[in-house]
Amino acid sequence: MGFAKKSLSAVLALVMTAGLGACTVGGGTSWVAKSGDMTVPAGVYIGGLMNAYYTETAKVAQDVKNPLKEQVDGVSVSQKISEEAKKSLGQYLAVEKKFDEMGLSLDEATGTAVSQNVESYWQYIGESYQENGISKESYAELFTNDAKKSQIFMAIYGEGGSEEVPEAELKEKFANDFAKIIMIPINFSSSEDPAQKEEDTKKARELIDKYEKLAKDGGNMEDLAFEARKEVASDPSSVTKPEPGTSYTFVSRDQSSYEEQVTEAIFNAKIGEPTRVETESSIYLFVRYDVTENEADFTSRKSTLISLLRNDAFNSKLDEWANALADVTYNEDALKRYTPEKLKI
Repeated sequence: MGFAKKSLSAVLALVMTAGLGACTVGGGTSWVAKSGDMTVPAGVYIGGLMNAYYTETAKVAQDVKNPLKEQVDGVSVSQKISEEAKKSLGQYLAVEKKFDEMGLSLDEATGTAVSQNVESYWQYIGESYQENGISKESYAELFTNDAKKSQIFMAIYGEGGSEEVPEAELKEKFANDFAKIIMIPINFSSSEDPAQKEEDTKKARELIDKYEKLAKDGGNMEDLAFEARKEVASDPSSVTKPEPGTSYTFVSRDQSSYEEQVTEAIFNAKIGEPTRVETESSIYLFVRYDVTENEADFTSRKSTLISLLRNDAFNSKLDEWANALADVTYNEDALKRYTPEKLKI
């Protein structure tokens, strides 16, 4: 091994002993679980702790000084995080075993996509993960496990799967719980000057008034949305006109990124009728279209629809598979060592 490789190895060794002091190679707490010939590194469990931390602390008031000491449903947030992390560890093992039992394999395209995603995300979150004792290799294992989970899911519920979701059910879900719209959003002023805020709000409403009238007079909504973007842009010349037919947004009733008030307005709107809705921070003008008018819109969203319809059932299966694991040895020393209190968030 050359000097450069030796130096790199030394750096990695230092990194892996940083943060939680987690992953010293060969150390007694460098692994968290073993099953057959599979050994799960501590970094996988710590990754589960981090994910659970963000999920569980979001359930308490954000101004709480120490969210880990708070209680949700009679259980401390810290305990809940540890429980969820161990649960995710069980699911991780279950996915690995079930993937092999089903005779599945990741094709080259999926493997390449996993590697690319790991490289892409690691440049942004790598430092934080390393501070907590998670190596890039462990992060890649988590990503690969997710890819295997997705493949198992589709092998069960996808086309030709053992429990394939009927197309009629998918189409019903698409027709009832998805909306196809073209939206013109205008944000209200964030100025702290009351007079300026009032003036900017007036201008925003006048702008929506103008485009609502144009839309009701038969204006093409794609063209109107483009003109509106130019009108509010600091540099109108930087706004590129989209290709015809590409300005539509598809809104899921279950997973809408809009505020509840806006989502309700979208699904209550009549097809083809310009509609406006206002919140505390924004004002919107949109037109809703028939979501079933283009078969390609449905076809391209089949995977999403299957996930919405069967995700809960699949999670129940994961829990069943995890609970049925009989040959798992958990490293109790590691589970006691890596706690929510030691995370660097």
